[in-house]
Parts: sequence; C-alpha cells; structure tokens
Amino acid sequence: MKLKQVGGQTQRDIQQYTITVIAGTASPDVIILLHAFMEFWDFLQALTITFIMHNKIKCALQESHDHKHVIIEGGLCHGQQTNTVLHWHIPKLELTQSVTPSIEQVSSLLQWSADTTEHAHIKVVKDPASATNQNYESQICWCLDCLKKC
Repeated sequence: MKLKQVGGQTQRDIQQYTITVIAGTASPDVIILLHAFMEFWDFLQALTITFIMHNKIKCALQESHDHKHVIIEGGLCHGQQTNTVLHWHIPKLELTQSVTPSIEQVSSLLQWSADTTEHAHIKVVKDPASATNQNYESQICWCLDCLKKC
C-alpha cells in the first residue's frame, strides 16, 4: 500500500489496526517498538499535557529507543533506492528528541498536530467560501471595471 499523504483521522485509523495486522509475523521487539512509537505520537495529540501525560510520553519514547536496534539489525529501514539504511539520522525521528524538553518548557505541543489548524481552516475559510458565489473570474472583472470607472 502506498499512501502519498496520510493525516488526521486516516492516520489514526491505520495506527489502530497496524499492530494487529503485523502480530504473528513480526518479531516481538518490532511490535514493541511500533507500539511504543505509536503511543508516543498518540500521547502528543492530547489537548493538555499534564505531568502524568508527560511521563507517559517520556516512557513511550524511551521504550522505542530501547528497541529501535531491531529495525537496523533486521534491515527493515530502506531509503528511496531501497538500499538498507544503517543509521537513525532521519530528521523527523531526530526531532522527537526535542519533544520532552519542549513540554517541560512550554507545557504543550499543539504544533505536532495539524488537526487544530486544519479544523480552523475548514471553519474559517473552506465552509464560508463554499457558501459564496464562486464565479471568481466574472467578479474580478466586475471589480476591475468598477475601478476603471472611478
């Protein structure tokens, strides 16, 4: 399956059944790693990050670090040309290192989720735009004609 852009509800739906689908075929360490990493990302979606949630985030991240060696050892990480990647220098994964320090300093990470922004965009831009006359070209020409007459 090749999904070009997955986000929001679709991503959460896929995460819910990924572990079940790979159970019995992947090694227990791979399942633990993926489960911990998915928990990590799920915990980050909380609207409020309490002290307890912060500890859960730290534990999930640590557990994923404790088991990440199975990905490299199993040759499970591939680059664009399907060459096996032998390192963890992946910018989006390295960015996870700044999560818990940011929580300690700011107390939330809403920027990790586009859901809030996307929801606002739908309510503020898409819904009102769909309720208007969308004959843009004639409206622009009419406005330009009015400006010429002035």
